[in-house]
Amino acid sequence: MKRKFLLILIILNLTYFSCQTKTDLSNIKGIEIFLLKTECRNQNSYKEHKSISERDKFMEKHKSFEEVPVEKCANYIDLEKCKSEDKPFLKKADIEKFDWVKSKIYLTKSGIEKLKTKEIPLRGLAFVIKLNEKNVYAGWFWNMFSSFSCDRIYSYPNKNIKENELDLEFGLGVIKCGKDNRKDESLIRNILEMN
Repeated sequence: MKRKFLLILIILNLTYFSCQTKTDLSNIKGIEIFLLKTECRNQNSYKEHKSISERDKFMEKHKSFEEVPVEKCANYIDLEKCKSEDKPFLKKADIEKFDWVKSKIYLTKSGIEKLKTKEIPLRGLAFVIKLNEKNVYAGWFWNMFSSFSCDRIYSYPNKNIKENELDLEFGLGVIKCGKDNRKDESLIRNILEMN
């Protein structure tokens, strides 16, 4: 009896797992991009160490910028404290799809026009990507003429805009601080599985 029950349980589990299909992460529909209500600069970043000895001590503790805790990164956006605007800057109708695998957002003509006309400050413009009203991750629209670095997720809105692509990159220049959220599939899969 126990063997029969165990066999049935195994068959049911195998059937369940074989019937499940993974969502195609290269063609996610329904994302929106919201700007933040405030500039939301990180006051606890490694850049706030004023003296050389403070900076040296900090860097001795962390062998590379990739090992720095994300909340210490200069361009870290704390989505618990930093609130987004009530209405999206780029709505679902402005975005064809989000390709998680390639870290690209494909825009419609209306999305391209909105980005072309948006003024991007030299120190960047913070945004958050949302799916089903849930935060996926945050980043920065970056000005092509800026001499400031961005150590987290960023995008040059004018770089590939003519081809309707918005590349989401990590760490401008040599400084890449903390864990790269673009590589953490659980962020998007958890939201997709809620539906």
